[in-house]
Amino acid sequence: MQLYTEKEETKERKETKVYKDVSDPIVDSMIIRIQSGDSSLFPDLLERSEALLRKSTYRRFIKGYERDDLYQEACLILVESVEKYELDRGMSFNQYVCLNLDNHFNRLIRKSNALKRKSYKEALSLESVLEENGYQLAGPSKTIQPEDKPIVNETMEEYINYLSSFEKEVCLCCFLGYSFEKIAVDLECTKEKVMNAKHRCTEKYRKHFM
Repeated sequence: MQLYTEKEETKERKETKVYKDVSDPIVDSMIIRIQSGDSSLFPDLLERSEALLRKSTYRRFIKGYERDDLYQEACLILVESVEKYELDRGMSFNQYVCLNLDNHFNRLIRKSNALKRKSYKEALSLESVLEENGYQLAGPSKTIQPEDKPIVNETMEEYINYLSSFEKEVCLCCFLGYSFEKIAVDLECTKEKVMNAKHRCTEKYRKHFM
């Protein structure tokens, strides 16, 4: 008879833990066709992946992000995963997406925690100014504090210069609270194109101002 210490038994249970298989052969076949150029399958992929994306945001609480914001972040990761997924990695597409989602949200959490330790000036971002002071790209609200105006205006003016014409339109619509679906209809393009533009806007802000 083999004897185990409590520590060894705990380690063995962790090593033998069985995780739920989230693989979906239909999704895998969709990815192959999308990567081959059939972008018309994107709406079907988003619909079939909705439950997985919603679950990834369940019980996640990140300062500055509402539930819909987290879902939109998850959608962006799905789009990125489609571009980067390689079938020969030995995992299904859904497994790959789950890994990317966990990594992305963990980065957001670490960044959120890091911001708490920074000074007000260092931590200030365009999005937080808009949310906390009621400033919209269409114009300042009556509630914005006078001492914040120079920072907001200077940051916005410089940031806008880094965006393309299409990115400016998407950025404006996002800050006005429009959904990706509405923006796509208004700009007469696909939802995926809007999501990619929003992602580029976010990355440009992080690159130049964070």
